[in-house]
Amino acid sequence: MGPEGMVDLAYTINQQRQSQLESVPGYDPNDPDTDYGVRWDRTNDAWLSAQATLSICFGTATNSSAWTPKHRSDYAEELAGLVTDEDQPYYMPLGFNLLLEGANRTAANTAELDGEAAQAGGVFSKYFLQDLGNAIQAHEKTSEGYPAWREMMLKTSSPEGSIGDWDPMAGILTAMGRQPDAALDFLAPPVDDRATEQTVKVDGTTWEWLQGRAWDSTSFEALTAAFAGASEHRQLTTGTKDERAAWITEQAVVDMAGRKDGLWTNTSRQNAAVVLANSMQEIDESANETENSRKDSAFNGSLPAGWEGYHPEEVKKLLQETLKDDVALQTVSDAAGRYTSSRMDSSLDELAADAGYQEAYDQVAQTRRIDGQLLGYIQGAAEKGRGDAAAEKDATNQMILNAFGKGLSFIPGPQSAVAGKALSIAESYALDAAGDALPSNAQQAQNEAIDMQKEAEQRLMVETYVKLDQRGFLPPGAYEDEDGAPYTDKDWMKPDREGKLHIDADTIYSSPDNMREFTGWINNDPDVSKVSRDARESTAGFNEGVKRGKG
Repeated sequence: MGPEGMVDLAYTINQQRQSQLESVPGYDPNDPDTDYGVRWDRTNDAWLSAQATLSICFGTATNSSAWTPKHRSDYAEELAGLVTDEDQPYYMPLGFNLLLEGANRTAANTAELDGEAAQAGGVFSKYFLQDLGNAIQAHEKTSEGYPAWREMMLKTSSPEGSIGDWDPMAGILTAMGRQPDAALDFLAPPVDDRATEQTVKVDGTTWEWLQGRAWDSTSFEALTAAFAGASEHRQLTTGTKDERAAWITEQAVVDMAGRKDGLWTNTSRQNAAVVLANSMQEIDESANETENSRKDSAFNGSLPAGWEGYHPEEVKKLLQETLKDDVALQTVSDAAGRYTSSRMDSSLDELAADAGYQEAYDQVAQTRRIDGQLLGYIQGAAEKGRGDAAAEKDATNQMILNAFGKGLSFIPGPQSAVAGKALSIAESYALDAAGDALPSNAQQAQNEAIDMQKEAEQRLMVETYVKLDQRGFLPPGAYEDEDGAPYTDKDWMKPDREGKLHIDADTIYSSPDNMREFTGWINNDPDVSKVSRDARESTAGFNEGVKRGKG
């Protein structure tokens, strides 16, 4: 099917959806036990599923080997022509966006349809998306007056959607959010393709053009999706990708932090959370009021390129806005846990091969305060942004702790990767939300009030011992009772295939009894308790972080 047919079909599906929704009866004699809201949702989800399927199929086609580079380029040119020629049918911009976006504008590309998690839209060829973006940019820069798509919008007898539904860049940027290579190369291309990571300079003309655009909440969702996609390249490489990704995420955070409350939706918050999760090194700097240098430590040297400037106020403000959404809150908290885990691993990597328990403990304990400060900063920003009452505050704190703990235990062993791939974190929590795996605030509020200081201290303490256990730094007596026999009464000490006992963090967290028993083991087992314990450092750091996050 040609471009016009595809766009026409996308528009027709949406028209049918709206028509069917308007005709959902208040009472259905064939389904008397199902209320109106449920039947409305089923109808809506069925048509959104069709919209998503069309986008997915189209995206697959653009990546197919059956499409030669010339065919792909020609098809993109014809497709762009439908929204850059005002003599085309007026609804072409609407269908254009629906075809590229699918069911929504999430960078994580997930949707809840009929109670199930589903893929929201297509994943398109990066070259196809770049051709579309360049065509729209060239058209608008050479147009006198309104661009064609605005003129087409003015031809409607009655309003259909918002400006963002008509702006073709909304569809393109959404699709780029799901194709990180396209997002990075479009938003932050190098001035010279031959540049190295030491010499690269970013061509900011596209970003300047986008900055001058009028954004509503719909198109802003798309912009944040593209930011999220580009931020995925914040991983240490030998090329220029992480330098360019650092540049565009810095621009993005400063820009998003200045946006007004009325522009934000939960979708844009979730997209922005991906950017923040991929910028954990800058959140860490803001939480600890430092500017880290790659030369300071092996850990800092393992991080991707950082921002050129220092923006603690913008980071804090954006966190406070973004963390109002549950999926966003968990995405950032999980990423913070992974970052903390990697910092602990890096500190242990620096030890000599013959290092003992005392030396290993002291080494990993050095990060306790700044790790606590990072978690406190996130909690403080969430508390300020959400403005929770007491019960909701407990639920929020529980979500932070669960996600942070999940991140802490996610990357085992030495040389763990620190940055990047926050889209996969966001996707996992979005899928959980779609499957009702995330407890609601009402359910969480039934739990006991959460002492975040104590919980943060415990999480970091448990992770310290898990890592010492994984690396073999705990003395043999730590796994034995006073008679020299292996512990058999501790559920959180589990044997491996060779029968050797190891600490299982999930089991410790699973019940207060296990946590108390673990704490007693630290205090009383003579092989473990002989080292100094600096848990108070994580508590002091956490308290300071909370103040800064709220500030």
